[in-house]
Amino acid sequence: MDLNRILVPVDGSKKSFQALDRAITLAGFTHGQVTCIHVIPHVLEGGPRTKAFDKQLKEDGEIVLKKASTHAGNKNIKFTTKLLRGSPSHVTLHMAKSGKFDHIVMSTTGAGSASGDMIGSVSNYIIQKSKIPVYLVK
Repeated sequence: MDLNRILVPVDGSKKSFQALDRAITLAGFTHGQVTCIHVIPHVLEGGPRTKAFDKQLKEDGEIVLKKASTHAGNKNIKFTTKLLRGSPSHVTLHMAKSGKFDHIVMSTTGAGSASGDMIGSVSNYIIQKSKIPVYLVK
């Protein structure tokens, strides 16, 4: 099983960082690469409030990715982060395909409303549509 290129979507939730920890551990076995993404929505052009909202989304996203980088530390892997725009499920699948990743590692739930034994809508969509293995962390 190749674990050389692992994609990890994070939303800032505790569960998503647990999935990141697992991906880092797995990549460490092969001295692989982990790419951590955070997806923010598209914001339509508008007035000052819209621009302020978009700026806040970007700043919050950068904070999440900085936390992810700190989480990764120096664990004998190559680690990169990307802030992307769009639908988290669609962007994750597009990134997995275009980046030629071996696996997607993600949590079963994130910052949304799913809890307990539920699986979140993003995770559900990705496991249904992904062409590569998806490793879910509960």
